[in-house]
Amino acid sequence: MADQRALSDSQETPEDVATLYSWANLHGAKYRDFSASRAQTREKARQRVQEAIEAERIRAREEAEAEQRAEQQRALAMQRKAEMEVRQRAEKEAAERAAQLQQEAQQRAWAPPPPQPVYNPAPSLAPVNPYPNAQQFPAYQPAPAYFAPQAAPYPQYAAAQPYTPAPREEMPVPNRPWMPVDQRENAVRPAWLAADRNTIASAPVPRAPEDTLQASRDRITSRWFALKGVFSGASPQPEPAQAPQPARAPVLAVFSLAGGVGKTSLVATLGRALSARGERVMLVDTAAYGLLPYFFGARDQRPGVLRTFTAPGNSGDAPVQLLTMDCENLGPENAPQEPLGMEISRNGHASSRILVDLATASGSVTRRVLRMGPTVLVPVVPDMSSVVSVSSIDAFFQRNSGATGHPVMPFYVMNQFDPSLPLHLDVREVLREQLGDRLLPFSLRRTPAVSEALAEGMTVVDYAPNSAASDDFAALAGWVKSLVPPTSNSFRGVRWSER
Repeated sequence: MADQRALSDSQETPEDVATLYSWANLHGAKYRDFSASRAQTREKARQRVQEAIEAERIRAREEAEAEQRAEQQRALAMQRKAEMEVRQRAEKEAAERAAQLQQEAQQRAWAPPPPQPVYNPAPSLAPVNPYPNAQQFPAYQPAPAYFAPQAAPYPQYAAAQPYTPAPREEMPVPNRPWMPVDQRENAVRPAWLAADRNTIASAPVPRAPEDTLQASRDRITSRWFALKGVFSGASPQPEPAQAPQPARAPVLAVFSLAGGVGKTSLVATLGRALSARGERVMLVDTAAYGLLPYFFGARDQRPGVLRTFTAPGNSGDAPVQLLTMDCENLGPENAPQEPLGMEISRNGHASSRILVDLATASGSVTRRVLRMGPTVLVPVVPDMSSVVSVSSIDAFFQRNSGATGHPVMPFYVMNQFDPSLPLHLDVREVLREQLGDRLLPFSLRRTPAVSEALAEGMTVVDYAPNSAASDDFAALAGWVKSLVPPTSNSFRGVRWSER
């Protein structure tokens, strides 16, 4: 009874504060114990789930590995089966070949022996009657007496028998593989297909001149210089050596209607490429303060001074000469003696080719240079401005004739070309339809190495010799040489003289 009263008292809410605190602490401890046990239960359940997932993952991996091993075993079994089939097929073919060889050997063993050649004695040397059938052909009669040979006119040679060549048997010419086809055909060609020798007209033989002593002397003294004084007894008078007059160096003028097309860099790099091919080139800059000298390591412009630039090291390339002209003080354009052409000719007498960098859109300078009969090259860039300006350039050169009095037809080369751009390809096709063969079949590809080379004071040939731009300028130099060969001062056929 006391216990039930105490239990009922514990379940009821106490009325005093101390008892109330004790009751709350007791029930709070129970709640905390229940919460801890529930968290432990949840943790154990989560661990069991993770273990189940891990076990499932391990089982799937093991099944995949087992499947992979089974697939490998099946592939290995198929490979072994294929190898076995190939080996069996090879053994079968070898056995069949051996059986065939054995059968052929047996056939050869049972074959009859080849017929032996029968020995025939040498034929008799007795004369054979040409008419064996007497009833069909008349009997052989000796030749009449008047057909007998007469006595030799010279008794001392009577014992000598005349030489009679033995009849040569005509043998067929074999068809030799190293003999030309036409000779083989002629060798086996029938006689009736060969041309009659009597019908072939022989070339007329020139009549030899009358070979007399005086005629021989006249012929020798009129031709050979060293034999002129032999018959007269005196030494020939020395003749002054005549040096050959050097031919005029060909001129290539590079023209542009607008700036920014790479005209100056083309002149400099083309001159460098030609010097690498052994040409002694002179470059002429018609702009007094142009950039042409800076491509060869110069640090300033010197108008009116002929400058010579040599290649570094032992390259063996020909030196390049450069002349900068101040075309503003050349006098009237229609003067009888053109000062620009005279100055270029005077300084370029030892050059094999002259390249002129024409001032941009300068009609006066261009007309002065056209009097020298140059080949005109116009660089264009693949844009709309070049397509529009081509007709204006052609009209300008049609109005201004060259040294021969005929209009100059300039050539065009595509510069700064990028084959990966559709616009560049379309512009090239339009220019090709408009210009035809006057547009060069190759282009100068765009590369930053040209500007970098100028910043370093050199051409792209020296800055990047293995680049695509160097190959393009080498092709341009080859085209220039094939179009107009360079001049060369040759002294062949000139005698030495004693001075």
